[in-house]
Amino acid sequence: MFTDNMTEKTPINVAKNGRPADMDGLVKLLIAIMLAVTAFFLDQPVSLLLLSACLLISAVVLRIKWRTLFLSTVSYVVIVLVPFLFGYLMSELLYLFTGNELFAFQQSGYDVFLRIFRLFVIWFVSILYFHTTPLKTIIGLLDKFLFPLKKAGVPTEDFLKIVMCVVLDLKQKGAELKENFMENARAVMGGDQATLKAKMKGVSRIIVSSLVNSFEKIDDIQQSIENLQADDLYGYKLKISLKEIVALVIFSFFIWGLFWIEKEFFL
Repeated sequence: MFTDNMTEKTPINVAKNGRPADMDGLVKLLIAIMLAVTAFFLDQPVSLLLLSACLLISAVVLRIKWRTLFLSTVSYVVIVLVPFLFGYLMSELLYLFTGNELFAFQQSGYDVFLRIFRLFVIWFVSILYFHTTPLKTIIGLLDKFLFPLKKAGVPTEDFLKIVMCVVLDLKQKGAELKENFMENARAVMGGDQATLKAKMKGVSRIIVSSLVNSFEKIDDIQQSIENLQADDLYGYKLKISLKEIVALVIFSFFIWGLFWIEKEFFL
C-alpha cells in the first residue's frame, strides 16, 4: 500500500554547527524595526524614494534572491493590496449609489498610497530579516523576550521546542512527502482515463493517508522533544563586533538624514 512509504519514521537531526548569521540577530532586528517605524513618519516623495532605495540596496547586499523578492511582492499584493483595494472600491461604489456619508472615503489618493507604502515597508523588512537570520537565532531571541513568562511558570521552552522540532521535521521530510504524494496521486487516480468518481475516491484515500501520517508524526515529534534539550534546538548570545557597530551608525545617520530632509525642506 502507498501508506507504507509515507509513514516511514526517520529521526529529527539537529545540526550542531549551523551556518552563522552575517550579523547579530538582535542588532539586525533593531535596524529592521527602525526602518519599519521610520516609514510612518515620512510623507514626502523624496524621503520615500530614498527609503525605497535603501531597502533595495540592503536586499542586494544581503544577497536576497530576486525570485524570493518577486514571490514576496506577489504575496503582498495578494494578501494585503488586493483586499485593501477591494474594500476601497466597495466603499466608493456604495457611496456612489447611496450617497451615504458613512461610506465616503475621507483620505486622498496620496494618503492611500502612503498607507500602502508603509505596509509594504513592514512586509519587505520582515522578508529581509527572516530570510537572512537562522531560525535557531530567531527562536532564541523569542525565548529571551519570553523570559518574564518563563519566570512566571509558563512552559515557553516546551512550546519553542515543539516549533523547532516541527520545522526541522518538515525540512527533512517535506521533499520526500511531496514526491510520495505525487506518486500516490498518479497511482490511485488512474490517469486521464479514470472517471471523476474514481478520481474523487483516490483523492479521499490520499487525504486519509496523509491525516494518518500526520498523527504518526506527532509521536515522532513528541519523542524528539523529550530527547532533545532546548540548547540543542535554539539559542542566542549577543555578539557585538565592528560590523554591528558600523551598521548601526550607518542606518542611524541615514534615518536622521530622512527626518532632516522632511523637516528642513518640506515643513
